[in-house]
Amino acid sequence: MIDLPNITKIQTKQIQTFIEEALEFNKTHNIFVRKSTEDVYEKDVIDCFPLVEKITSNKTVLDLGSGGGFPGILLSIIKQKNKIFLLERNKKKSYFLKKTIKRLRLTNAVVINKNITKNNTFGKFDLITARAFSDINNILKLTKKNTKKSTSFLLLKGRDEKIKKEIKLLDKNKYLCEIINLKNNTTERNMVIIKMR
Repeated sequence: MIDLPNITKIQTKQIQTFIEEALEFNKTHNIFVRKSTEDVYEKDVIDCFPLVEKITSNKTVLDLGSGGGFPGILLSIIKQKNKIFLLERNKKKSYFLKKTIKRLRLTNAVVINKNITKNNTFGKFDLITARAFSDINNILKLTKKNTKKSTSFLLLKGRDEKIKKEIKLLDKNKYLCEIINLKNNTTERNMVIIKMR
């Protein structure tokens, strides 16, 4: 494993335990397509790390479709002064998330095992994160009730060309968008930051 900047030895150990738990659970429950620790580290931890670094302390975060815990569990480990809500509708994945939170003693993480709808009652958040959850327009529609004027979106996305098509559909009077290219050796990766005007 390569060292991640600005994280403690305890956090490094928690990330290792999290990966081990995920791979073990994956043998019988198939929560993601990964075969080894290196695979998870390269394709998930390193992939999510730029998003994690963008988050400042004391913010409430809603992670949409947390799945196997990326970025939700990673955020909970590294950003301990933030309250992280992991939204996952799949029961099996939710069970894994809850089990991992308990094992790692993450007191700042809460799992919401529900499907998100436009009329949800999850409350309002400072930040909304997502990785391979849905297109930008749909994310904004589904989370209308979860935003306030100061809410930002941090979305991990793929190809720049596809992102630009999605952004074209947004109301430019309402939203400010920034695309940050993430230097990724294996695939084209971008982070989209959306703020309210």
